[in-house]
Amino acid sequence: MENMRAKLNTEEGTEKYQKRMSTVEPVFGQMKQDRGFREFLLRGKRKTGIEFVMMCTVHNIRKIADIIKREGKNLKDMLKMIVGGGSKGWNKGELERE
Repeated sequence: MENMRAKLNTEEGTEKYQKRMSTVEPVFGQMKQDRGFREFLLRGKRKTGIEFVMMCTVHNIRKIADIIKREGKNLKDMLKMIVGGGSKGWNKGELERE
């Protein structure tokens, strides 16, 4: 613990920790607090890896659902915007040219 404190008290350590606090830590906090993910149900590296990927997928789907809710659009309209083209989103013809 003393070694870690010494690392964090350096300028580089503080910078890295601040970056981590705004990128990674909120996601783990949301998974633990909002989704109740406190421990792995499976054992073994492969199985826990799969379980973690599933939790990440659930987290990302919830984020997408929150964005759709906040924007006041339904899923069909959002998919049309993304896939069907228009002034915003991707145009099928543009994807084929690349």
